[in-house]
Amino acid sequence: MSPEMPQASRKRYKQLTEYERGIIRRMFSQNVRIREIARVVEKDRSTIFRELGRNRNAGGLYNEHHAQSSLKRRRINARAKLRIIENDILLEKQVEDLMKYGLSPDQIAGWMARHRQRRRVARSTVYRWIRRLWQSRKALLRTRGKVRATYGSKKDSWDLNKRHIRERPALVEKRERVGDWEADLVHGSQDDSNHCILSLVDRATGFCILRKLTSLASEVCAAVIIRALEGLPAKTITCDNGWEFGRHQRIERSLGCRVYFTDVHSPQQRGSNENLNGLLRQYFPKGKSLKHVTQVQLNEIARRLNGRPRKRFGYASPRELFASMTGKSRLFSR
Repeated sequence: MSPEMPQASRKRYKQLTEYERGIIRRMFSQNVRIREIARVVEKDRSTIFRELGRNRNAGGLYNEHHAQSSLKRRRINARAKLRIIENDILLEKQVEDLMKYGLSPDQIAGWMARHRQRRRVARSTVYRWIRRLWQSRKALLRTRGKVRATYGSKKDSWDLNKRHIRERPALVEKRERVGDWEADLVHGSQDDSNHCILSLVDRATGFCILRKLTSLASEVCAAVIIRALEGLPAKTITCDNGWEFGRHQRIERSLGCRVYFTDVHSPQQRGSNENLNGLLRQYFPKGKSLKHVTQVQLNEIARRLNGRPRKRFGYASPRELFASMTGKSRLFSR
């Protein structure tokens, strides 16, 4: 910094005003030295040097109006790399459609990278895009912007006729084989409590099966589970302590598997199934009646969920993984 500059200028490093730019234009047109211009406008000479270097036109002349318009243009383009979604209409439409389809920002980024899309985005870029219009775009997220609630306390109340999850083979925890299923019921409104959805998910592949129930009778639930898993690998089934799964011995005899039950109020012991139920809440919010839900609708939702890319599978879909591990080239809606 020049020693003859005022002490106050050492603390002032603000954007040049239009008035100051007017002074610079007049003095620069008169071939006044940059050091002298800086002294008059009380700026560092490097500030004046950069101003003239950035904002002179092609002929080498400086004009304050041209400088101001150049500044606005640079500000718009300064964060263009962080706004690549807004700056690309087709990309923004694709991201929005994928989120409406049910994919998370992480799944979108992984899917684009896996399929070598020409337009790609990172998960952080998608989240920034959502936050810039948070009130209108948070509905695209699975959680709708809500913070997850913690699990309740664990309690242990057991029937000696049931197999406890502690008896389940350690191999099931490794998720290395197909056929270890988790089961649960997704309920709607209390007025239509008999109408619910049976959700089954394979622990190793995330492949899910959805079935509509119109009765909570244990006989009906057992019959639906047997029909749903008939012809598929079924080695173990883990479910909660609901009396709907009371006919577990019939399920074991029909499918040749073992049924295990978790602790009371311990949904985390069926993590895969709880995650699936959270995905289903995108389509069936809590408190909404399931009376008019049809099996055709559930088949379509299951097809969508089984076709979603998953990060833990290297962004392969559950359908692809299930088909490769079972040796089947094609899986139909079940």
